[in-house]
Amino acid sequence: MSGDEEIELVASLRRQLGEAATAVRDAYRDTTRLIRLLAAVSQPSSPEELTDRMLQVLSDVFAADVTMLAHVAPPRMVVRQSCGLPEDDPAHSAGWVVPAESAGPLGGAGLATLGGTGAEAMPAPFVAIGTRFALWIPLDPDTETGDVLVLCRRAGAEFSQLDLQVLVSVTPRLRLALREREQSAVMARLAQSGHRLARHLELAPLLDEAAALLRELTGADDAWVVTVRDGRAVRRAHSGIDGTLDPADHLPGWEVAWQGEPYVLVEGDRRLVGVPVMRDGEPCALLYATRALPRPLTGDGVEILAVFANYVAAAIANAELYRALGQSESSLRLITDSISDLVAMVDPDGRFAYASPSHGRELAREPERLVGRRVADFVHPDDQDRLETALKGAASGDKVEYRLRTGSGRWTWVESALRPAPSAGGTVVLSSRVIDDRKRLEDELRLRATHDALTGLANRTLVAQRLAEALADPAGEDDVGLLFCDLDRFKAVNDRLGHEAGDDLLKQVAARLRHSLRPGDLLGRFGGDEFVVVLDGVRDLSDVAQIGRRVSRSLDDTFRLHDEPVRISASVGGVLGVRRRTTASAMLRDADAAMYAAKDRGLGLIEVFDDDASSRSLDRLGLRSDLLGALEREQFALNFQPICDLRSGQVVAFEALLRWTHPQRGPVPPDVFIPLAEETGAIVPIGHWVLEQACRELARWGLHGGPRVRVNVNLSPVQLQQPNLARGLLDIVRQSGVDPGDVCLEVTEHSYLREDVTESAAVLRSAGLHFALDDFGTSYSSLNYLKWFPIDHLKVDRSFVGGVAASDTDRGIVRAVLAIAESLRLGVIAEGVETEEQRAALLDLGCVWGQGNLLSTPLTPDAALDLLTGARHSVTAT
Repeated sequence: MSGDEEIELVASLRRQLGEAATAVRDAYRDTTRLIRLLAAVSQPSSPEELTDRMLQVLSDVFAADVTMLAHVAPPRMVVRQSCGLPEDDPAHSAGWVVPAESAGPLGGAGLATLGGTGAEAMPAPFVAIGTRFALWIPLDPDTETGDVLVLCRRAGAEFSQLDLQVLVSVTPRLRLALREREQSAVMARLAQSGHRLARHLELAPLLDEAAALLRELTGADDAWVVTVRDGRAVRRAHSGIDGTLDPADHLPGWEVAWQGEPYVLVEGDRRLVGVPVMRDGEPCALLYATRALPRPLTGDGVEILAVFANYVAAAIANAELYRALGQSESSLRLITDSISDLVAMVDPDGRFAYASPSHGRELAREPERLVGRRVADFVHPDDQDRLETALKGAASGDKVEYRLRTGSGRWTWVESALRPAPSAGGTVVLSSRVIDDRKRLEDELRLRATHDALTGLANRTLVAQRLAEALADPAGEDDVGLLFCDLDRFKAVNDRLGHEAGDDLLKQVAARLRHSLRPGDLLGRFGGDEFVVVLDGVRDLSDVAQIGRRVSRSLDDTFRLHDEPVRISASVGGVLGVRRRTTASAMLRDADAAMYAAKDRGLGLIEVFDDDASSRSLDRLGLRSDLLGALEREQFALNFQPICDLRSGQVVAFEALLRWTHPQRGPVPPDVFIPLAEETGAIVPIGHWVLEQACRELARWGLHGGPRVRVNVNLSPVQLQQPNLARGLLDIVRQSGVDPGDVCLEVTEHSYLREDVTESAAVLRSAGLHFALDDFGTSYSSLNYLKWFPIDHLKVDRSFVGGVAASDTDRGIVRAVLAIAESLRLGVIAEGVETEEQRAALLDLGCVWGQGNLLSTPLTPDAALDLLTGARHSVTAT
């Protein structure tokens, strides 16, 4: 070797070493970024603190000059919180105008470069702050308006697809965390508002406090409490930035409020909400809040404000009551007879000394018949001690909530403010109001926080809590079991019939699973198509497996969706936990591993976690980790299996097949590592590499004088979900120099037949690429899709080809596929041709193209070239 060659070799080795080091650093960086982001989401804080912290962390880990949470409501976009923008920047108040061409891209996750075109064009608002590269994702992709998380760089490198994937993976956690914190904050502020209002015994400061609280609860620019006097609206209290605006001059929606109905509407450049304050069935005041568009009013809607309006009504009644108490006993009775709140006096023996007429209206109890009766006789048994304690401590001015039995026999929730009666020797005055509506709202919000909105099952939080409680219970009998269930091929149903049908199927599955369980078992949904069962009280793993089999059998019968029969199964993983020894997190981890072990063995199977399962789980984790670096370490290779004319053996195409040779394990089967690559997202760069290498080999064969053939490359379902799919694939094909018409993309039925893939497929087809539908007949399919999508070839699955020579059923299926293809002018390729009998049967049916070991096993690129450049580029069955 000459000196120059040695220098070139050393330089090449250094470059490879540098590239490997860069890949390791990138993987470490992405992992570190994800850990930091998830840690930031998990820290307890208010919604504003959580957003500030996340924006700071995002700015740090993505090296972004500006990070922001913006609200998009075309035609404007307003920044709610930011890191990197000055506090006085107009984007925080007036916002930016969003042109129509920018509004569409902001509805989904995306990347943009200044000067880019099409899907990569920079949205106009970001250009205004000097952005060169942008990355964004909506917090709620299912709505046309809402909050968008945006990262901007004014210089440096552009954002990558890996950056987008990291942001996509953490956004659902951020959205859930913000929603939970906002609900908690609203409920906390609502609870505090009742106490803040109740402390005012004068009407003027009470209304001022109500206006300030209304503005806090809604995040409004201005808030008013408008009262009615002499038949007209009069402003009584205001809180906000525009004190010159007097709603008494113009009250939009007052006619609706006068009927007792809350409303939300848009007038001019403002969004406003109005909620009536009701007394004795009539509105006595209006809570009125406005905010400049497009910024939304916060809170959980008019339901929250309706509860707050009840607080205001009660506080007004209390203020009037206590003002009257200072005058005389006769004035007290006159006031209490006219108010809607329940006013009562209870003597030291716990008996009614007085009850206002409102007891008849609200509780269907005649006040005269209550006098002399024990209050405890009407209180729910579970609440009697609480009320008795409150009566004894009435001097503290605390409130108490409890249930009273109405005259009709039902229980109703009331809240009472207690104060000692002046000069009454231990008598206590109770000012009470019915709070059934508020309790229902609290129960609903509590249910949202702990239950799945679609199925009504326990969510991840509640399942983890109940599992931990069961494991910690010292009095529990036997041990605790856990089942982790994942529906098989649910995505195929979702893609074929739509998300509405998918949701319907999930609800039907939940109902069947619930009926298959014991009374004490807890069924939960972890999201998507994952269900979890907590088994409190099992003896051993055999009990867990038995219940798991019962769960699996409950899905055997056919489901019906849109009058169409659908069959689905579940892979189930089970684990046994020992009380006061096993942790909830360990059981969830092991049950998940067992479920994947079951899925690896096939569909609809059950696997319990034991020592063997633990070993398999660790082995799977190790293989998954090794896979992430296999591409950089050049452990992948392509083989090419000929697709031939079954009559002459002439090669017409090759299918590119990915192979992985592990340095320690040796060859790893594709059905093992391909699912792992799809789970981790590594299939995207691997798939691009496969297409690039296949096109490179196709070009090389042509340069060596080989005849023109086509190369078929498989596309993973995960690749089909990537943004800018068509552009990425076309760039690879064009850079290789091959004719796009010599490239065919193979997709499976369940992954391909999605409406959101139509545009990308049409772009690729118009550029000359072909499409083949792989494994035809094995999944849910629709003949309509065969007309809508640009399919050129159907590949008959090997499961039908294997029996075509001996089975009338398989032969009939192949004949039907050929008839469908002929009617739609599609080509047909038979997969898995292994015997002469199969080839003869296929030819007899009219199928002229096929591939399989009878014709040729998969070949190395050089062997494929030798085949093409031989005397005859054809194969001979042996």
